Amino acid sequence: MQAVTQLASRMSQYRRERVIKEFVEKSRPAGEQQSYECSLCGYKGHFDPIFGSNAIRFDGQCPDCHSRERHRFIKNWLDGSAPQGGFGSFLHFAPEACLETELRARSTQYRTADITPGRADLVLDMENIELPDASVDTVMANHVLEHVNDSKALPELLRILRPGGLAMLTTPVVHSWPKSYEDASIVTPEARHRHFGQADHVLFFGSDIEDRIRAAGFDLELVVADGAQAARYALTRGDTIYLARRPTG
Repeated sequence: MQAVTQLASRMSQYRRERVIKEFVEKSRPAGEQQSYECSLCGYKGHFDPIFGSNAIRFDGQCPDCHSRERHRFIKNWLDGSAPQGGFGSFLHFAPEACLETELRARSTQYRTADITPGRADLVLDMENIELPDASVDTVMANHVLEHVNDSKALPELLRILRPGGLAMLTTPVVHSWPKSYEDASIVTPEARHRHFGQADHVLFFGSDIEDRIRAAGFDLELVVADGAQAARYALTRGDTIYLARRPTG
């Protein structure tokens, strides 16, 4: 064991993860080594495990395009139920490269945004978005709400959307919790990791996320990943896309 510890200490974080992933895959029973399809790039075969903050997610990542469960779920929705007329002007917060081609093709204007300079087209704080009122047709925030104060971010998203505009939102949710878990006194990265699952998360949503989105002024529709989709594309069962639309009235 000491030799393993010494060897690991000489490896980069990336190399350690690659070695561990190889051991994880080779250690799994043959019946658990399933093949899946990637709806984004068309790859078919075994998927890679992902190191989450508190657990390894088996079969989480496509080895070709590096899409994760939520990306493939969004692609499935885009192919099956997305608005036929496209998204108009599109603003993508914390953009994911594996989705850009799909979203750009469906938009008249596609722009990315992030709070950290250099990561996107625009430097924007989702709690205080420096864009005019009613200036965007569609917004995507894919696993972003858990990083911000949603009581500030959701009204800002509503404000910048044109009437009838759509916010496509996803976030980790414990659906069996009637109330989201949050505590403003938890501020250090270590404490946030312990309480909220990641060092830069500020809460863990419960089923009241629906009430919080509606309270901001949105109409809301839910899209839920079913068992058949999960078995084919390696999605997270019960994962939810929150389609929040600004009312036209």
